[in-house]
Amino acid sequence: MITIGAAGSLLMMTSCLKGGIFNGVLGDGTDTDSVIDGGHGIGIDTATINMMEISMMLDSIEGDTIVNDNPAPNDKLHSEKHIKERVNAFYKLMDDQQCCSNHYLKIRALAEKKARIEKKDLTEAHLLSNHWTLANYEDDLDENWSYQILEVTGITMHRAEVLVDISQQFGSKMKLHLVLENGDWRVDNFDMVTQTGYDAVVEVYEEQEVYYNELEMMIDYIRGN
Repeated sequence: MITIGAAGSLLMMTSCLKGGIFNGVLGDGTDTDSVIDGGHGIGIDTATINMMEISMMLDSIEGDTIVNDNPAPNDKLHSEKHIKERVNAFYKLMDDQQCCSNHYLKIRALAEKKARIEKKDLTEAHLLSNHWTLANYEDDLDENWSYQILEVTGITMHRAEVLVDISQQFGSKMKLHLVLENGDWRVDNFDMVTQTGYDAVVEVYEEQEVYYNELEMMIDYIRGN
């Protein structure tokens, strides 16, 4: 992985080379054949430049996240009732732009940008296309799909967690990580914690722990881990 310092030095070096010419559009990730030509055999393709830019943007976004938090005040905004009402509103919309945090949307945009550069779809990075319903991208949504809020936990000044039971073919439990943003709660991460699967040893369907932390998976994908 190219560090911020290395990326910055590389960009400065290429921009200062005499006669350097930029052939391509920085930022769209579509023109992967274009290069920055510094002469004397030095060339950097625009896809590499875009990947360096994505890495630096991710570092900047992660640097702005909340590290320390304070206890929740005793008000309506931080009550379990309001948070449940907020999550019910999310499930009526199931629209990321209206329901998700700026932090989440920025990271997803970077993941999508990398996927475009690599001429892939985010589902190829093993991310579900519908994180609200937990429907796999190759599956149609079960007409009997439903959800139920099980509990609200970890309420602080700026954060809360909501455990949701998802019934989609088989049951799953999703933990929604919420952050307080622009005066109300928004989803900052989708974290699937269990899923009903078939245990071949005992030959029954049972609830099993799974790993699907969407934000973490997108960050790993961006960084190439």
